[in-house]
Amino acid sequence: MSTMDPAAVRRAKQEQYVGRPGVLAGAIIFAVLQVACAAVLGVGIGAMANFVRHSIIDSVFDDRDVFPTFWGPATMAIVLSVGFVGLGVSAALSSMFIQRYRGGEKQPSVLAPLGLVAIAITITIHAQTWTEPLEVGTQIDPTFNTNEDWGVFSWIAYYANIWVPALAIALAALMVRYAIRYNRRLRLQIANRNRLLTSGRRVVGTITEVTVVTSQNSEGHKTTVGADIVVKFTDANGTDRWVKRRSTNRSAMPGTGVAMVLFDPLQPGDEDLIFVAFTADPTPPDWIGTVA
Repeated sequence: MSTMDPAAVRRAKQEQYVGRPGVLAGAIIFAVLQVACAAVLGVGIGAMANFVRHSIIDSVFDDRDVFPTFWGPATMAIVLSVGFVGLGVSAALSSMFIQRYRGGEKQPSVLAPLGLVAIAITITIHAQTWTEPLEVGTQIDPTFNTNEDWGVFSWIAYYANIWVPALAIALAALMVRYAIRYNRRLRLQIANRNRLLTSGRRVVGTITEVTVVTSQNSEGHKTTVGADIVVKFTDANGTDRWVKRRSTNRSAMPGTGVAMVLFDPLQPGDEDLIFVAFTADPTPPDWIGTVA
């Protein structure tokens, strides 16, 4: 039996990493590694697109090698493995270091835009090296000399060196746009929370509904990733209000009971100015707002 509060132990462990230069350096190193792995993945995607393009616009008897072979026959497998696995692992580690450096504060959207931009840039550069047809508009058969004119799909594939990079750039641009809007909302939410921690009203709310959120893998195994929680509280005017928040902190996952509610007494109905916490003595990052 432990004589120490588990929540206090977790908090002390969390606080020892906050603001430390070494933790920030770790986040940056793994973020750079993530960009490098994303670039490798971009090479793999570009090589696969080149192969598909070549198989459509050129004859099956055109035996030019379109795959990279600088690491031998296993080059493509290595490139895709390093790209996918390295990207996932480095992004997870960078996120962990950012989480520790910020003391559990919700993270801005940075890693995903960086990865997609790196992939888009690499695909765009790689597309300039794609295998050109032996003759534009015709599938040249160098073995039996039975040439065929291109159809619609062949022409679409031929211009893939333009529209595939354009598609990658468009997806990256959408991600960057989303990240800018998300980060702006997150900054505003943190500023509002910090203001309300000194000038807002804090009351005890009642948990009225808990819906567990799960994820399911390919084998059908479910894992709890959070919970959607409805909390009832009474504002300064005596009006009962209900607010719904999602908690992803498994160490503070509530069942039924009470919760702490922080709100603006001058605007008690403003959803963006209501924060909920499910710990007895919440730190600033424990307060959950509307930005998921």
